Amino acid sequence: MSKLVSRLLVSSAMAFAVTPLAQAQEVAPQEERAESEEATDSIVVIGTRRMDRSVTDSAVAIDVISPEQISTTGYADVNDALRTLVPAFNAQRLQGNDGSSFVRPITLRGSPADHVLLLMNGKRRHRASIVQIGTGHASTSGSQGQDFNVIPPIALSSVEVLRDGASAQYGSDAIAGVINLELKRAKSGGAIIAQVGEYYETGGRTYDIQGHVAVPVGDNAYLNLAAQYTDQAKAHAGKAVHQGAAALRAAGVQGVPEHPEGNLDPLYRAFKLVWNAGVTVSGDAELYTFGNYMMGESSVTFGLRQPYAAGGLNGHNTYANSAYDLTPAHPQAFNLAAIYPGGFTPEFAGDLEDISVVFGLRDRGGRLKWDVSGRYGSNTVDYTITNTINASMGVNSPTSFKPGSLTQRELQFDGEVSYDLTDEILVFAGASYRNETYVIGQGDEGSYITGPLRDLPAGANGFQGFSPDFAGSFDSSSYAVFGEVDADITPWWNLSVAARYEDYDQFGDNFSYKAATRFKLNDAFALRGSVSTGFRAPAAGQVFGTSLTSQLDGLGGFILDAVLVPGSPAAQVFGSESLIPETSFNMSAGVVFTGLEGFLTTLDFYQIDVDDRLLLTPSRDTTPAERAALAALGFPNGADIEQVRYFQNEMDTRVRGFDLVSTYRHRWSTAASTEFSLAVNYNEQHLRGSPPPGFSPAIVTEFERGTPRWRGNFSTTTRVGDFAIMGRAIHYGAWRRLDGNSFLPRKQVTLFDAELTYSGIRNVDLSIGARNLFNIFPPDRGAARARTGLIYDNHSVFGVAGGFYYLTAKFKF
Repeated sequence: MSKLVSRLLVSSAMAFAVTPLAQAQEVAPQEERAESEEATDSIVVIGTRRMDRSVTDSAVAIDVISPEQISTTGYADVNDALRTLVPAFNAQRLQGNDGSSFVRPITLRGSPADHVLLLMNGKRRHRASIVQIGTGHASTSGSQGQDFNVIPPIALSSVEVLRDGASAQYGSDAIAGVINLELKRAKSGGAIIAQVGEYYETGGRTYDIQGHVAVPVGDNAYLNLAAQYTDQAKAHAGKAVHQGAAALRAAGVQGVPEHPEGNLDPLYRAFKLVWNAGVTVSGDAELYTFGNYMMGESSVTFGLRQPYAAGGLNGHNTYANSAYDLTPAHPQAFNLAAIYPGGFTPEFAGDLEDISVVFGLRDRGGRLKWDVSGRYGSNTVDYTITNTINASMGVNSPTSFKPGSLTQRELQFDGEVSYDLTDEILVFAGASYRNETYVIGQGDEGSYITGPLRDLPAGANGFQGFSPDFAGSFDSSSYAVFGEVDADITPWWNLSVAARYEDYDQFGDNFSYKAATRFKLNDAFALRGSVSTGFRAPAAGQVFGTSLTSQLDGLGGFILDAVLVPGSPAAQVFGSESLIPETSFNMSAGVVFTGLEGFLTTLDFYQIDVDDRLLLTPSRDTTPAERAALAALGFPNGADIEQVRYFQNEMDTRVRGFDLVSTYRHRWSTAASTEFSLAVNYNEQHLRGSPPPGFSPAIVTEFERGTPRWRGNFSTTTRVGDFAIMGRAIHYGAWRRLDGNSFLPRKQVTLFDAELTYSGIRNVDLSIGARNLFNIFPPDRGAARARTGLIYDNHSVFGVAGGFYYLTAKFKF
């Protein structure tokens, strides 16, 4: 802890030395300057039930980010924009990790996606259908959070990031924080943003167009529509050499795939639509609705299955001779080389669909305010795998399959009421009912069966389909009652207390509480802090989800890996038990400084203790006896499963750190100004107590040091006349990458972004920019992986495809 404090003092000194620092706030185009400069005093929706709280008035740490700030990142993906602007937030690009390639896992303050609650217009969003079984890191593996990348950034009026535990206020999942997407509710006007960009040397050309319009519907109503279309091509490591593929080509073998190493960024195409509407029906009562629809597709290329040993890499076992060839079970001769003479690279794709609809009636006028609402949300991924084989079916095997689908549905009804007892005291109460349904859709029969050549790999190679044993629909329901009191005890002391009781039909009940306070020392300084408890019930996808996938080893071979339903007969073979809820205890304390004109600094320390933390266990090798037990239970392909994993409550953990966030704005003249920002996050993660079974010392080290402890960004934007020049530095501290039972060095790295904007044409902004300006790539995963063409670490914390340049045009009307 002494090192943490000393580093904090150095960071603080740096902050005050440059004077300009950041509230994760970048710079808006010239026409939006006034709006940007008021950002530090923006009224916040989350963190309190009061309607008059600003960022600096809040008793907990909140960032408020505008869509203009998002646009300066050069990203049309909310995940990457937040990763750039908020150091406590991170989102990895896992480009070849099954479903994690399509719905990316995020973290906040080192906590996984399902410890971060996503809201839209203050209402809970539904979870994504994909459970993160392929994150490659112990701290996030197995999470089932929400998909942040289904909303067009142009639809947003702001993004609020609450960096504090808030389960007592918002319910299960808000252990580490809450992110709220506020939609625009303008009555006129609109904008169109078009962007084209590409990585310097790895491809991945991307076209993106967004539009927003506020439809005039009268003085007592508003209707906002926003849409986005994105078309992103795959990025490939042009310098990669797959030694096996190179040897095959040198030997004159035909049909060797063009990219045997797979892809960097995946293919991604999506259309997204959002609406936000309301009408005053009587007095201050408003009938409202908002929601979204997204449809898209994404695909990734898996590594080469080569036909025989070459280049120091083994041949794939789908090419092996079968003892059942030319027998009554399979009268024909099966020769996979006749279909794929140069090997094959399975193409794994997902058709994505996300829908949400919220209807409500509320009254925000007077001392008595109320809101009743209902919401429905659904997220679906429908898988396809092509350019593959079910070798056990021999000559009768298709080369493409529909392995099945995953769907998460949620239905919630909510009622809330608040009353201002006085101008200084607010009382709030509410109740809600929520139902979750998780559906595993059965795959094609050929995607999961064991065919007549039962000594060859069964199921669709790369990703096996969901058999009838796995498929089904699973429900979970809960209800909650909650309340809060927020009081200004004196003009300089605010105190709020919240409590929540939840009852889950599967996991029982829980009582959570939170107390937060802000103490104003003088006009320049204020102290703030909170204590709270949290609760997270296992998601339906974690309770019922399962899968079979082919995992790459270090010699070009593949092993069959199974994720088992916790507590099921198959999982009990390995000692698994049924899941229980996670509970947490949070503490935070901070200081707010606003003593200089144009200058704001906040410093917040935090600690998050989680008991019975739910994780996906590390893969463990199966024994012959265990495989026989799986086969005896009738588990699909049980005799061939070489590794297993399952969800388990096995760990007590602690996250500890601080956020330093500051901004400064300086006007040089009426036509020139500079905005500076600095944001720093330091985060330590520890295992409390003895490691659970299967967690070797190496895995414990990865859990504690597998992500950077230091994250930060510093940016400046200078405006002179019609021009704005933005520069940004993004820092990632050192971390450790587990590879087998050893670690690969991952040194600290700083990436640089730059953007030039011209606003001299009426209602038009033109920008040219670059992310990762100096084209920095992550290191590889060691010699064994490099032989298969994996020359960059696919679990890099900052991306794998290098520098990206782009052109953006914005037209406002």
